[in-house]
This record gives sequence, C-alpha cells and structure tokens, in this order.
Amino acid sequence: MIHRVSDLEFDEDRREVRVRGKALDLQPRVLEFIAYLAKNRERFVPKDELLDALWPGVIVSETSLHRAASVARTALAEAGFKGTVRNRQRHGYSLTVENGEGEGIADTPQSATLKKAIAAYHRGEWEEAIKALKKVDSVEGLSAEELRIWAHSAQCAGRPQEAHGPLERAVAAYATRGDKRNAAWAAILLAQLKVEWREPALAKGWPHRAERWLKDEPPCREQGYLDMLGARMAFMANELETSLELATRARAVGEEFGDADLEGLALVHVGEANLYLGNIREGLAAIDEAGVSVVADGLSSWAGGLIYCGVIFSCMTRADWHRASQWTEQFTRWCQDKGSAGYPGLCRMHRAEVLTVKGDLENAESEIRGTQEMLARQAPWAEGDTFRVLGDILMAKGEFSEAKKAYERAAELGWECLVDLALLHLAQDEAEAAHRLLDRALADNCFSSRSRRGQAMLHLIMAASRCGRVDDARRVLAELEGKPDLVSTSALQALFAQARAELAAAEGDTMQAIAAFRQSVRSWQAIDAPLAAAQARCRLACILGKEGDLEAAERELGAAGAVFTQSSAMGLLRQCDKLRMKLATAKAVR
Repeated sequence: MIHRVSDLEFDEDRREVRVRGKALDLQPRVLEFIAYLAKNRERFVPKDELLDALWPGVIVSETSLHRAASVARTALAEAGFKGTVRNRQRHGYSLTVENGEGEGIADTPQSATLKKAIAAYHRGEWEEAIKALKKVDSVEGLSAEELRIWAHSAQCAGRPQEAHGPLERAVAAYATRGDKRNAAWAAILLAQLKVEWREPALAKGWPHRAERWLKDEPPCREQGYLDMLGARMAFMANELETSLELATRARAVGEEFGDADLEGLALVHVGEANLYLGNIREGLAAIDEAGVSVVADGLSSWAGGLIYCGVIFSCMTRADWHRASQWTEQFTRWCQDKGSAGYPGLCRMHRAEVLTVKGDLENAESEIRGTQEMLARQAPWAEGDTFRVLGDILMAKGEFSEAKKAYERAAELGWECLVDLALLHLAQDEAEAAHRLLDRALADNCFSSRSRRGQAMLHLIMAASRCGRVDDARRVLAELEGKPDLVSTSALQALFAQARAELAAAEGDTMQAIAAFRQSVRSWQAIDAPLAAAQARCRLACILGKEGDLEAAERELGAAGAVFTQSSAMGLLRQCDKLRMKLATAKAVR
C-alpha cells in the first residue's frame, strides 16, 4: 500500500519513502518516523504515540524523538518536498504541505480557521489574524511558526505587549525540537521587544541564550541579527565604537545572505554611530541609504518602522529639520500603506518637533500630548523622548517651569537632559548655569551631547560669551572651525552665525556682532524657523539698544513680538515686552 502526502509517498510494501519518485536514503528510525506520519496524515500524532510506535518496549526520552524529527525535516527539505514536519505543542507531529495561502497547514478541525489567520496576516489584516490565531490556540495550540506570526501581528496592530507571550512560547517550541537557529532568531526578536519595553535585564539575557545556540552553527543570518541587536544595545549605552563595529559586521552578513531587513537595520546603526562619532559624511550616506531601502527593498513592517525612526531622529538631532520633515511625511505614508498601527505615535511625535520649529506651537503641543499615552502603551522606549519634545515646545512658548518638569520627567524615563536643561537656562538669560551644564555634558560625553555635539558646542560659545568667559568661547569656536561637518546643516549654520555674534559682542566688536546677528536672522527665516529668527532679533535689539540705535532696536522687537503672538509663545512675548519697556525708558531719558 502507498500513502501519499503531496509529492511524498511511503511505499509500505517496499518500506521506502520517495519524493517525486526518488527514494530517499534514510536511517531506519527516521524512515519509520516519516512513514508513521504519512500513514496518519490527516491528524497530528501525539508524542507518546510516536514514542511507542518507533521504540516499542524501550524507554527513551523525547530528545530522541526531536532528533528524529529534525533529521527527517532536513532530509525532506533537501529532497525538495513541498512541505515539512511540523511540531504543534501539546498535540505532537504532522506532515504538512503548502496550501497556497500560508505555510503547511495540516487537515485538522481547526485548519480552516488557521488558513484564514495566515491569509489575513499576509494581507496585513492584523486584528483578524490575531483573533483567528487565538481561537486555534485555545483549542489545539499553535506551532512555533504560527506563534511568531501571532507575535508579529500584535506588533503591527500596535499592541507589542501581546507579542511577548507568543514569542516566549515560540522560543521554547523551537528549542524543544532542536531547531537552534530559529530558537535563536525568536530569542533575538524577544530581546528586541524587551529593549523597547525597558526591561534591560531580560533584554540582555535572551541574546546570551541566542549566542549559545548559534555557537556551533555554520555562518547564518541569525548571527547577523545577533550582531545588529548588540549594535543597538551598545548604541543605547553610548558605546558608539562598539556599536559601529557590530553594525558593520551585521551589514556584511545581511549582504552575504541577501537579507534586506538585516542590511537596512544594520545600515541605520552604522549611520547613527558614525554621526555621533563625528564621521558626518559617512553617517549621512548610511542613514540616507537605510531610509531609501525601506521602500526600495520592500522591507518588513518591523524593520521599516525601526529604520524610519532612526533616520528621523538622526535628522532632528542634527537640526536638519527640512530633511526630518520630508522623512516624517514618508514615514506617515508608509504606515498608511502598510496598514500598520505600530508606529503612528512616533510619526506624530516627529511631526510635533517639526511644527515646533515652524512656530505652530499649539498644534505641536496637541500632537505630542495626544501621542504620549499611545507611545507609553505601544513603544515605552520612546516615552522619555515624548517628554523631551514636550519640554522643547513649552520652552518655545516661554513656559519655563513647566518645561523643566517635562525635562525632569524625560530624565526619569531614561533621556539624558543636561543639554536640554542648559538651553532652558540660556533661554532665561542664566548664562552661567547654562555654561556649567554644557561644559559638563560635553566633558562627560553623554549621549545627549554626542548626538547633538555641534549644537551643544554652539550654545556653549553663546553661554560662555554671555557670562564673560571669552577664552572658553574662543577655544570652542576654534574647535568647531576645525570640524565644519559638525555644523553643516542650514539650521546649525544659522546658529553658528548667532554664536559668532555673541562672541563678537563679548569682545566689544559691536559692528561685527550686529552684522552676525542680522545674518542669523536671515538664515533662520530662509529655513522657515520663525521663532528662532525672532529670538535672534531680541538679542540683536539688545546690542542695538546698547549702541544707542533705539529706533532700530524697537523695529526688531516689534517684529519679534508679532511672531511670538502668532505662535502663542506668550512667555517669550512677555520677555520681549520687558525689553521694549527698557528701550522706552532709555528713550525717555534721552
């Protein structure tokens, strides 16, 4: 009698397993394993039944069964069998075949529901996929592959907390059947989730387990993903040299194995590490290539979202707002096209940053407050960043005490706020305190200063100039002039002009200070940053007032006040009005 499962047949009389008519050379126990599954092709065969059938009267551990299954799976794959041996937790083993809608689903009472789940997953209908997978799981359990599909669907549906359980079970299922590579892969995905969920101890434990599983394996893409995860964790720990080394290695693995997700993810880490190490051109090239790869190479939702976030964050930290705006729009369109609910909160956060630069503070605050709860639930690793953005918005409005609270909350959630708090002091004309914090941030080489080194150095020049530390300001200026890539964006060039103006004013070169401030105002206006231009006008008005040109000073303050009013920056408007009152008093005395 011959038993057939797709293009595999077991000839009972000849005790022979054939795939497409070609007999396979199999170990006796492996042959019996495949034969038993072929004869019981319409169901999952329990482990105990298989143990009794293959080792009658002999007591053996399940490890022997897992080994037979692993060898059978490899042999059938090498022979080109259109299916595989599947292991479903609590239900045993089955020979499964491709059905056109998903991977090998056996003919069981729950197969129709499972087929619908897999089909919904491939269509990007995440909620439908989750609902169907949960239903099947409650009746007969899910295979490791199906558990991974469940986890990914939960991430894309914006409920990453629901992905932890299925992934943990997938790791166990792969490990139990001796599939080390897939066990390591699932462990790496789980570690990625733990990183994002601010569970550092657990995040570090899973890579160690994955590394042990992959130790004796030949070169494979999973080793590249392990390096990529290491690069991300090193980056978060401010170990940029290590991050660059691991990311470069991961990229090479991605290229070798043709894994576009891995190559794109590694590229963004190569770019970020280079940028914050001061290798600006190399960093920008890698960042741009990573961003383009999301669409050009058709990356997965998981990889694409992480890459876009890295690209936009890198743009924002370099004050490259024009590029950040373009990438944010691209990110938003991509989320809509993918039907992914996993990342729109990040889109809104980045949009809030762009709106702040453009002076649309009311909408910026509405965006960031509207997304804070969403990101706390979906992406807690970004929650600290939302409070940092909120602090920036409140500082732009002149609500300094509330801005300080936001930055302090960001610090509690893991965001390093020395630079942000220094800028807050500078906005309140507390130059000495700003100088102290910026000097410390740059000396400590903390992440927030490394990621915004050019910006931090420019503000240090301004703070040092305004508190009379001219030698410090000159030293930092000389360093920046030797590293022009650190301040190569349009916004940083505008800030550079402002820093030169502050130093010229401190040195008593009033004419040079006025010219540099005017240049700064024009540069801010050219990139549609009205609030920054208005604040530069206020500083220019102070210099003009000291020079005795009260009418010109009044014009600058009038223009600045109009911008503050339009932007609802009422705190800054009050500062502007105080300056106008001083000018009016000086004018009356004259």
